[in-house]
Amino acid sequence: MAGKTPRHLLFVDVETTGLTYDDRVITLGAVELDIEALQDGADCTNTGHLIFNPGRKSNPFAAAVHGYDDWTLTFQPDFSTHADEIIAPFQRADKVIAHNAAFDERFVRGEFSLCGHTLGPARFDCSMRRYKTKYSRPGGLDKVLAHMGHRGRGKQHGALEDAWLCMRVWLWLHGLPVPEAPDHLLHPPSNWVEPEMKPLRGARKAYGW
Repeated sequence: MAGKTPRHLLFVDVETTGLTYDDRVITLGAVELDIEALQDGADCTNTGHLIFNPGRKSNPFAAAVHGYDDWTLTFQPDFSTHADEIIAPFQRADKVIAHNAAFDERFVRGEFSLCGHTLGPARFDCSMRRYKTKYSRPGGLDKVLAHMGHRGRGKQHGALEDAWLCMRVWLWLHGLPVPEAPDHLLHPPSNWVEPEMKPLRGARKAYGW
């Protein structure tokens, strides 16, 4: 198994403003995994979780999933601010894996393109497709987790949490051990900027402004 498996894997997930080609990335979660270290029982993962100002409003259905309102997002940094930082793990990885990888790859490549960066021909793989091929069952992440005997996610979920769950699915499909989850999976993104207080409606009238 070890000889057939790439050593350096990158598991990714993005939350976006919606599903169209005009929509943008809001958060990106990534888990770098060293397979050799995993099998040796050593520290084997490195995580990243970033949030961005998408420059447009979120579709209400998307906002219900990612949980960030448009006001809050206007205070976050642009994707371009972190592009050099983000592209590095993609370049290091032997393979990039996502659950429904076509979606994540399209948005990641689009963001890099918009800020003048070119993501090379990283090899993307899809844990959802591999599951459906193996079991001939619907491959939604919550359905796969249920099949694995794990509790599904809530209505709201984050990119880093989903990237980690994608890794769990991929390792389970390949009969490999799963490292212990770090405490910070549900923490805010590392580049989070606290937004200013929203203006109160009718404040000018109430205070004579």
